[in-house]
Amino acid sequence: MKNEVATSKSHPYPTYKDSGIEWLGQIPEHWDIKAVWHLFQLGRGRVISHEDIANDPGSYPVYSSQTENNGILGYLGTYDFNGEYLTWTTDGANAGTVFPRKGKFNCTNVCGTLLAKKGAKVNTTFAAYALALATDSYVRYDINPKLMNNVMRGIRIAAPPLPEQQLIADFLDEKCGRIDGLIKKKERLIELLKRKRSAIISQTVMKGLDCLYLPLDLTPVDVNKIIAAGDRKVPWLSRCPVASEFKPIKYLCSINVASLPETTRWDTEILYIDISSIDSDGNIASPDIMIFENAPSRARRIVKNNDVLISTVRTYLRAIAYIEQAPSNFICSTGFAVIAAGQKVDPKFLFYWMRSALFVDEIMARSVGVNYPAINASEIGNLPFPMIGLDEQRRIAKFLDLETQKIDSLIRAANMAIEKLKEYRSAIITAAVTGKIDVRGEV
Repeated sequence: MKNEVATSKSHPYPTYKDSGIEWLGQIPEHWDIKAVWHLFQLGRGRVISHEDIANDPGSYPVYSSQTENNGILGYLGTYDFNGEYLTWTTDGANAGTVFPRKGKFNCTNVCGTLLAKKGAKVNTTFAAYALALATDSYVRYDINPKLMNNVMRGIRIAAPPLPEQQLIADFLDEKCGRIDGLIKKKERLIELLKRKRSAIISQTVMKGLDCLYLPLDLTPVDVNKIIAAGDRKVPWLSRCPVASEFKPIKYLCSINVASLPETTRWDTEILYIDISSIDSDGNIASPDIMIFENAPSRARRIVKNNDVLISTVRTYLRAIAYIEQAPSNFICSTGFAVIAAGQKVDPKFLFYWMRSALFVDEIMARSVGVNYPAINASEIGNLPFPMIGLDEQRRIAKFLDLETQKIDSLIRAANMAIEKLKEYRSAIITAAVTGKIDVRGEV
């Protein structure tokens, strides 16, 4: 970390006073405290739907409650705002998130707007940093997270002299810009590592250990049997020289054979996972502990040791996981297909086979629906499995265990570095906008 971002040499101000605000603490003696309504005109966006955007495409961004892609929902041919504003999310999981906005734009009804009042001694960039820190203490979490205009207007922040606000804004822009650049590099590294992991899995299960790292357009061996699912062929098997014979998974494995009976007692304790509990890397979040009476109606599938779970709804999530040791009363949603390997199938190899890129692409191609694409478990059962010996399956699975563990270790290290960078970024912002460091000699 020290080699990536130089530690600020800034020192404290000479004298401080009590701000009277718990989260803010002491501030420099010459700083003021101002409420948002003293500094800004408050406004709100309007209802803008995907249909509105489709009917009036253009170049003016529409900002929404999301935080991905800088909050951009789409682009319109007209604009509602023009100038230097702050917007914040009023409702939902991202409530209180503050963004600086410049130029011509639109925002939806879950965005509040702040425009500096004429003659107000406020630097919008400084205020963005200060409010991003302040809003955490004012979001209401009792039902749906909210930070409405009537609450935002009363939030008080530190207000240094205007030239000093500019210095702090410039200091933070420079520091945060460098940190954000390093975070992007780490995120890019993680993406490349994930691609490498996917490539190793795909090449190994499709070509075997003897064909590792050969190009995917390698001339394939003759494929004696191409499995048909209904009238549909599976042409990518011709790119799979690991085997010359394939059988549908349903003839080699059991699918969805164990479910909670209708007579299950209401006070039975279960450990439950839903589709969102498994990410695209196969990681499983801690299950929710609940009694059966309070469980969703879809909490039915019984999961056992060495089962493979694959989502049959929202298949774009690519939620596929291997359950090495299932706890007692481990239950998953009926949105999963639970596949238990038969005598001729190594369960870990089955997991890697189903994680391969071409297999996942086939799942996606057979899924039906736009917003919530889904596939029947029986359709998954029709997909092919390579007829290779158990010993070879186990050799491949063991190799992939070792290789993916190495990559996963690198990914964890990169994620830890990102968290430390984010903590450092937050600490720098907090120190600067609350006056704990004097940056006047830094820029």
